[in-house]
Amino acid sequence: MCAVAYGERVGYASGPIAELAGELNPIGGTVSHHILNSLRTLDGEGATTYSIWRVPAGERSPTRMGETFIQAGGSAQAMTVEARVMTSDGTARLFTVGRQEPVKGPPTTIWINDRAQVTVSSNEVFTAEEAAVVFLTFYLTDTVAQPYQLREFDLGVGG
Repeated sequence: MCAVAYGERVGYASGPIAELAGELNPIGGTVSHHILNSLRTLDGEGATTYSIWRVPAGERSPTRMGETFIQAGGSAQAMTVEARVMTSDGTARLFTVGRQEPVKGPPTTIWINDRAQVTVSSNEVFTAEEAAVVFLTFYLTDTVAQPYQLREFDLGVGG
């Protein structure tokens, strides 16, 4: 079962990936289209976050996140992507996702909503289209794959 959260709204789906597309997106379409369209709704004001996670086996509540998840916050033009993934030592840790490219310029502030913000490097700012690739890979594999890099999330930086 996979859960999807939009800000404070939560939806969920169960079943094999072939069935999941219709359940994630009640009007039909593919999982990738659903993810992209959901990320495009982020505006940094009212529609502020998008998250997906696998609901633990035997769990009935889609509102309780599993050990791993991926989330985005900000706007469709400039968002940050964070993932809680299993590390080689068997623990789940939270990371900011970035592209493997040199950092250009000063840090960027991404407004999650009118009260919360996060500061990230230039290689950690994504458009909805760029983030959709990261989300789809996570949806299929429960991890963030190459060519992306992970920087352990620092709760003392930004919002």
